[in-house]
Amino acid sequence: MNSNLCLKFVRKGAAAVLAASAILGFSAMSSAVSAGDGPGGFPKRQITIIVCFGAGGGSDQMARAMGAAAEKVLGVPVVVTNKKGAGGLGCLPDFLGAPADGYTILQHTDNLVTLYASKKSNLNPATDIKPLLIANVVASQLFINSKDKRFLTGGKPDFDKVLKYAKANPGKMTVANYGTTENLEGVTMGKLEKFFGIKTKIIAFDKPAERYGSVIGGRIDVLFEQISDVRSLVQSGDLAPVLSIWPKRFKVYPDTKATGQDYGMKWVPTVKWRALFIRKDTPKPIADFLEAAMKKAWAIESHQAWLKKKGMHLLNSYRNSAETTKIAADEIKTYSDAYRDLGLPSR
Repeated sequence: MNSNLCLKFVRKGAAAVLAASAILGFSAMSSAVSAGDGPGGFPKRQITIIVCFGAGGGSDQMARAMGAAAEKVLGVPVVVTNKKGAGGLGCLPDFLGAPADGYTILQHTDNLVTLYASKKSNLNPATDIKPLLIANVVASQLFINSKDKRFLTGGKPDFDKVLKYAKANPGKMTVANYGTTENLEGVTMGKLEKFFGIKTKIIAFDKPAERYGSVIGGRIDVLFEQISDVRSLVQSGDLAPVLSIWPKRFKVYPDTKATGQDYGMKWVPTVKWRALFIRKDTPKPIADFLEAAMKKAWAIESHQAWLKKKGMHLLNSYRNSAETTKIAADEIKTYSDAYRDLGLPSR
């Protein structure tokens, strides 16, 4: 993702909330969709959201929150089912094999972009499926066990101590992460290692609970994760953010140093985005209706409160179908160029 695109995600205080309200047109769209208003009375039965990752992680949380909000708009049950495995590809046969009737929705992330750009998948998320919306955009942080005295100063997390340990133990500091060197997490850790002059040992976990538990249990030194995914574990005192991978410190974590503000890193990080997709051959009237319904669901008060609770209000999250398509297409080029520079397989 290029710097300009990344910076567009930044939400700045109350002004951004008002701007988002204007963009979404809350009052104008309040009666745009409701139960049974779709083409031919759509929807007439349960809608299923297929999540390509394990229960409890950020994608699962996002899908369940959006599903609960969508139920209020659509008037039918919205059920979430997890189909993890194969690095986010294990879910695709179920989704692509379902009828293109709007009753089966795919939840996926920017991993679709990296999988396609690295030639691990032939599914182009910008052309082969149709996005309904990006529902949240979140930045990443490094976390430590809040009681790990190695990385505390005066009882508070200290990234300088993490750096000191990593430099004194090259290749031995373990980082709980997800996926491979080609995805957002891997590319970001590569950038951090190069900038800070360190070498870490990445331990990949497919299940979110295993990633988090490995650091809480003291088996792994550091966790790489999105802010929202482990906010409850930070609030409970099990984990503590030690570095924000962002140009500035976040107001919700004012004592957590940022890569840009505190260390002078000029790179604007890529961000994790989570979206909902339908089959591209879904009839246009149903596709348009679902996009409008999900837009309304995203904007309702209960969902906005959930976003704020999870820390997903820090960056401007909502993107419509056309905007999501453009973001995916732009990122395919960005990641493809980066992989070529690294000598990795690339589109």
